[in-house]
Amino acid sequence: MNAPFSATAVLLAILSLQVPSAARGGAADTAQTLDAYLSARTRLGRFSGAVLVARGDRLVFRKGYGWANVARRLPYTPETRQPVASITKMFTAMAALKLRDAGALKLEDSVCVHLNSCPDAWKAVTVQQLMRHTSGIPDYEEPLELGSEKYLAVMTQAGTSRRLVDEAKTKPLDFPPGTKFRYSNTGYLVLAQVVESAAKKPFNDFVSEALLRPAGMRQAGLFDGTSTPERLATGYTHPDLGWAKVLAGAPLTDGHLVPLPRFPLTPPAGDAGLYATVDDLLAWNRVMDGSALVPKAEADEVFSPGLENYGYGWFSGEGFRRRRFRHNGALPGYTSDLVKFPDEGLTIVVFSNLDRARLSVIVRDVTAIVLGDPFDMPVSGAVVPLAPADVARLEGAYRTADGRTLTITKLPDLLTARLEGRYTAGLVPLSPTRFYFPLGDGTASFALGEDGRAASVNIRYGGEDHVATRVAAPPTSHPR
Repeated sequence: MNAPFSATAVLLAILSLQVPSAARGGAADTAQTLDAYLSARTRLGRFSGAVLVARGDRLVFRKGYGWANVARRLPYTPETRQPVASITKMFTAMAALKLRDAGALKLEDSVCVHLNSCPDAWKAVTVQQLMRHTSGIPDYEEPLELGSEKYLAVMTQAGTSRRLVDEAKTKPLDFPPGTKFRYSNTGYLVLAQVVESAAKKPFNDFVSEALLRPAGMRQAGLFDGTSTPERLATGYTHPDLGWAKVLAGAPLTDGHLVPLPRFPLTPPAGDAGLYATVDDLLAWNRVMDGSALVPKAEADEVFSPGLENYGYGWFSGEGFRRRRFRHNGALPGYTSDLVKFPDEGLTIVVFSNLDRARLSVIVRDVTAIVLGDPFDMPVSGAVVPLAPADVARLEGAYRTADGRTLTITKLPDLLTARLEGRYTAGLVPLSPTRFYFPLGDGTASFALGEDGRAASVNIRYGGEDHVATRVAAPPTSHPR
């Protein structure tokens, strides 16, 4: 057995020990494993919020972490409310469907049938195209850049929802309606106005009366633009702390968290105006299993994918080798995710009031734990300096199992991994042979060969190993 293969085998054996037995399909309690994982992220300052997991009518896990308000030391609990941002869209779309069912509108209607003032360019836009993000109406959020000073200046003003629609009316469409998918928050602001017109009552009132209350979403509501609901979490962000601080751990109470102003979200904010608890979204997810409120045929219609797998307020596709329906939401200070695995009867809800919590990674790992797939505990450690000799033994070309070339090189600031056709990512040293891999929130571990140089590297993230072996340098030719 040659040296590179031996080193790789040893490396894989060591890394397999990083995954708790519950993730490998053992008998360990899922709730206990979830709590250990989420507690670790919270201790490191990388999570604050709540997580809920249910299988059918059985509650598997429900717990809060961190702080709803750091200054007042108010814990974040499952009863804490927070804005769910774009998850609102599934309720706006369902409101339109309920009005369709009542004969108050048709999905094929031009939006101009329901709007008092409508530009000529919008006459070809249908209600259904708003619901599926194929209207061509340009998204207001993209040019503002979420979380930027310009974004905050615009979004913290009163009356923003209607003003953004009025501004959109003066702009050309991005493409002919129905020909492309392009996610448009503006489209859902327009859809909320269509709902309001067809219902002949304020958007907030109709959604609350027709959907939230009948679904048993007792703590959910829509922002009215003025008052702040009780038990609403404060949203936080923080400046760049540097890798040394992040990897060593930055407790939430260290003083670096910056509270963000709450947006008025003046109605009708059909793109992002809903607040809720994790319990409320579980109640809604159960309604979407087929119910008196949303019959099975209508739920199937909602989940039926259009372009880019977008249904009516839900993304429909696959994840973890299973059918999966989901939508996430993000506002400065808040992130949220609602995931439904229909064939398993599985619901996962994750809220965070820390917008740098990397919620997509947390949802990935929580899902893996619940489904018994491999995962890794959060990476932590002390950042160490590398000597030139340390770098030299790692640099070079490596070959992955699928034949791609992985190149390890030293750039001015960081050792860098570049995978052909896939990514270029920095590596943060935790030892001369072990690195944090920020792109995947994982690690890169090098195994040294008998010559002292790295024989292989394993870039591990999401509970999966991606091993590449060093490409042998071509023999040096000498003139005769």
